Amino acid sequence: MNPGKKNSNLLKNTGIHFLEFALGFLSLAKCHYQPSHDMKVNSLPFFALIALDSWADQDYTMSELADKLSITKQQLSHMIKVLEERLVERIHDTANRRRVYIRICDSGREMMNQMKQEMLSSTLFGLRAYTPEELASMDECLCRLMELMKKFNCETDETA
Repeated sequence: MNPGKKNSNLLKNTGIHFLEFALGFLSLAKCHYQPSHDMKVNSLPFFALIALDSWADQDYTMSELADKLSITKQQLSHMIKVLEERLVERIHDTANRRRVYIRICDSGREMMNQMKQEMLSSTLFGLRAYTPEELASMDECLCRLMELMKKFNCETDETA
């Protein structure tokens, strides 16, 4: 088999396995990470809060945040109105009042920490079924996968 064909098959097989893993993980998250409050872990508001919590060292405008989340400004605006009641805040730029930044507030950060703890507890409960050897193998694979994911680019290539 020529190297180009072999690489093409490897790419396709890896893509299929990655998709199977991603769908399986999303299903697991939906079924096992149901928090005790009204925020669903598979919802866009949840991902927005994760993003704001992770990027807390920088303030983002509505446009910048919408771009980072790959949604429209209109979708983000509606979502922020819902979250603004207790989880995020709008900060007006002192030099340009029309420029508005979105930031997770203390109660939003507290809720995210609580959700992460609930998710960790659920994860630890599920991992009890594994042997120490399996846990070590899984941990090694997950650490390697996280490192590899830094290179992942999900931009659509029309030529593929």
